[in-house]
Amino acid sequence: MKFLKLSQLSKLLMATLVLLGLLYSGCKKDKTDPTPVAEDGIYIKGAGTAFDGFNTKALLKKTKNEVLQTERASLREIYIAVKAGSDGFNIVSVSGTTQTVYGPGADFAKVEGANLDVEEPKDGLWKGTLTVSNNKFTVPEDGLYHVIMDTELNKVAIARVKWGIIGGASPGGWSTNTPMTAVFNLSKMDFVVENVLMLKNDWKFRYSDGWKIILDKDLDLGGGQKGVKVNSNLGGSITALETGGGNIANTVYAIYKFTLTWDSNTGFSATQTKTGDGPPIAEYPETLHMIGEAVGGWDWAANGTPLIPVHSHPELFWKIVYLQGGKDFKFAPRKEWVGDFGKDNNPPVNGVSKKGSNNLTAPAASGYYMVVVDLKNETIEVADPSVHLIGDAVGSWDAGQAAQKFTVGADELTISRTLTPDKDIRMHVKASTLACDWWQAEFIVLNNKIEFRGKDGDQGRAKSKAAGITDISLNFKTGVGSIQ
Repeated sequence: MKFLKLSQLSKLLMATLVLLGLLYSGCKKDKTDPTPVAEDGIYIKGAGTAFDGFNTKALLKKTKNEVLQTERASLREIYIAVKAGSDGFNIVSVSGTTQTVYGPGADFAKVEGANLDVEEPKDGLWKGTLTVSNNKFTVPEDGLYHVIMDTELNKVAIARVKWGIIGGASPGGWSTNTPMTAVFNLSKMDFVVENVLMLKNDWKFRYSDGWKIILDKDLDLGGGQKGVKVNSNLGGSITALETGGGNIANTVYAIYKFTLTWDSNTGFSATQTKTGDGPPIAEYPETLHMIGEAVGGWDWAANGTPLIPVHSHPELFWKIVYLQGGKDFKFAPRKEWVGDFGKDNNPPVNGVSKKGSNNLTAPAASGYYMVVVDLKNETIEVADPSVHLIGDAVGSWDAGQAAQKFTVGADELTISRTLTPDKDIRMHVKASTLACDWWQAEFIVLNNKIEFRGKDGDQGRAKSKAAGITDISLNFKTGVGSIQ
């Protein structure tokens, strides 16, 4: 057996100690090296949420500026459940090994009264400056909240989220949410409403009676566009919800149960389940009204304009109306945003559009137009007015005669004719989609007022004069008619 000499053993021990030292030094160096605690991004973090530590489920995501409907790099949002109380949360930016903790600025406060825009959520909205601070954002009640921030503007907003159904198909029309209820949970919440009678029309999910949150009204985006706003509604389709997405079509008149689920893992999903048949309703409405900038504005009380029903044809309505060129309009059975409609996505053909949910646009030139709505064939016609005299006064009961047609002016429709004396002066309108007898779309001038027959019986008459030319003028803006 061969033994190491003492000097050799000493050298071996010394080498071992040096190696151990190097290993210890390397391990110590690795342990103290700064390492990222989370992937880069902007997080919600706080004991008032389900995320007391960093979690990718709590990352704020880039979202669209509602003004342009395109993603804005500095604009981010998240829906998150928050407990009431002092625990709250902070917004934390992570970039490599650098963490920046944000809290509410001194101006962060609830938006109320005149400061709350008519289109903003009504069940609690707070706004202010985003500040580097450990102070926490807190909420007054348990619930789901929408957190929005813009890193360029350095602004933040938090809105209380109470979901509902809204739209022409829903009981409240486009004016009022049909509210949904939910049981609070930090990870998942189901917003539910049952026994909702839905018309065949469009609808969306909207929270807290608001359409958008406005972070900045005046930021110049170029091209005449201003502002930074975030949608507070969900549309698109029931199976593929999208923030600020298009209207959802309800195709079957029935009673439904709606469930909108928020899940901290997967976001939003929804179901619409038919639970019963709708009660019998009249096939066609008794009345129909126009509204829109084309007829003065979108206020039903001030601008709602009734159409004339056609005798014996409950599916038909018409009106000669002055339209502002290039402006939009729609229709509804009553002066409210319930069951409203416009046109589909296709351009009109010879002035005739198919019924749909989009606004109609008046022709480019302002002036008088004949509007006909056919609810059976689901068409809307916008054409030049065609108004005619008929009857014994003109010696013919043939409808739509060119020789008896009124001339359309800027303010009035006029005609000058020598009439058979002491005969009834009768008038009617015609259009390509107005499929009825002339007398079913008749009107007269009586006591200097245009009187429409509508669904009623035979009218009183104005008589032609004994001799000479008769001048007739019709002002459909004022409803005044004149026979001279």
